[in-house]
Amino acid sequence: MKDPQTKVTIAKSCTQNWDEMEKKAGFSFCNSCSKNVIDFTGYSNAEIISVLTTSVSTVCGRLSETQLNQLNYYLLVKPVNRNWMKYLGVLAIGMSVFTQSTNASVLPLATEISIVKGNEKNADKPLVVNKVTGRILGPNKKPVAGIRLVILNTPYYAMTDQNGQYEIILKNGLNIKNNKLSVQSARYSATIIINYTKVKQNDFILKDEPMIMGEIMIQTPKKS
Repeated sequence: MKDPQTKVTIAKSCTQNWDEMEKKAGFSFCNSCSKNVIDFTGYSNAEIISVLTTSVSTVCGRLSETQLNQLNYYLLVKPVNRNWMKYLGVLAIGMSVFTQSTNASVLPLATEISIVKGNEKNADKPLVVNKVTGRILGPNKKPVAGIRLVILNTPYYAMTDQNGQYEIILKNGLNIKNNKLSVQSARYSATIIINYTKVKQNDFILKDEPMIMGEIMIQTPKKS
């Protein structure tokens, strides 16, 4: 019998208007319940778990349905014992529930990656280009800056510049079967298939993600 899963849940939903809340650095203040509501947009799974496990009080936050699903998958594939949860708390890197720095969501520039696939006739002649580039557009078809893109099942990613452009340099170490380029964002969702035989990829058009807001908690099954 499969053990019960540790899950992130919305313990209490919030129906207040996020746009009408007083904005702070990384969170907003809800006048209805006099609480700070963290904007988890741009947070990684580990960062969100760290906030939840290190907070000394309940955490109110805003995130997307996709993020919630990703968090629960993240908990499914990671160890879920108390020692692991405590370890994640150590990795919070000084993160505070009520005083979140705006720099917390700033991510490094694109990591160089590569692909190697030999040609059956000439092993020295690659079948793929040495980089891929493209442009990210919002729902209004305008370029979007600061979007994080990840090649799924790899550690490699890129960030878009002010013109919505991204570039990933290809080097040794990537299986060309890993060809799904996905947006990691709470606000937008999109995935395209990379064509490794050409440098310039098709435009990447984003769509808005449904948002969830409320009291967030980690529900850990009790040992029998």
